[in-house]
Parts: sequence; structure tokens; C-alpha cells
Amino acid sequence: MKYAWIQEHSNEFQITIMCRVFKLDKASYYHWIKQGSQMQKEDKKLNELIEIIFIQGRENYGTRRIKDKLVQRYGFIVSRRRIGRIMHELGLVAKTKKRYRINTTNSNHNLPVAANILNPDYAIEPH
Repeated sequence: MKYAWIQEHSNEFQITIMCRVFKLDKASYYHWIKQGSQMQKEDKKLNELIEIIFIQGRENYGTRRIKDKLVQRYGFIVSRRRIGRIMHELGLVAKTKKRYRINTTNSNHNLPVAANILNPDYAIEPH
């Protein structure tokens, strides 16, 4: 959080002064920037791979299948939660199959309704 704030306000204040105010080492800030750019490259590559797998799977693949394909094809080990977050950011939604339902009741008919010959009495009697 502190490093991000420093980076955000680097055009307003000197980095050395901001590091001194937050009691941070200037070298650690620059290490964070260098590592952050490495992580961004990795994230960008992962986003592209997820999108490729999703499209190759005809937009049917969810997080489980994408995770399996990432491990099989590219050797990437990523959590399903992270894949889901990336899919959400990219606007990728897996197609879901409509559930098969058997429709056996047709209430809209002109046929006669059977009479209630049992005529049960559901009144509750006290003990």
C-alpha cells in the first residue's frame, strides 16, 4: 500500500522524501517496482493464456477445466479463485447448458376433471 501510494504521487513529491516519511528503504521501493513489473508481465501472459484456452474450449470451459489445461499445456499452477477473478475481469462467462426438464402436467385443457370421491375431512380434533 505504501509503495503504491509513493508510486502514485511520485510526480508530486521526491521519492527519497516520501520513503523517509514512511520509514522505508529507497532500495526496497525500487525492488518493489522491478518485481511489480515482472508480476505484471506474468499476469498479462496468464490473462492471454486463459483467454486462449477459453476460446479454444468454445466458451464452455469454467475455472476447473481452464486450470487443468494451464497445468497440462503450459505448466502454470494457478488457483481456481485467481482464474475466476481473471475471467471476471476479462468478461469471460462460460456457457451453461439448460437443464432438461420433463413437462408432464398440462393444466390448460378442456377435459373433465375427476370428482373427489374420497371427500376427506381434514378437521383436527383435540385429544
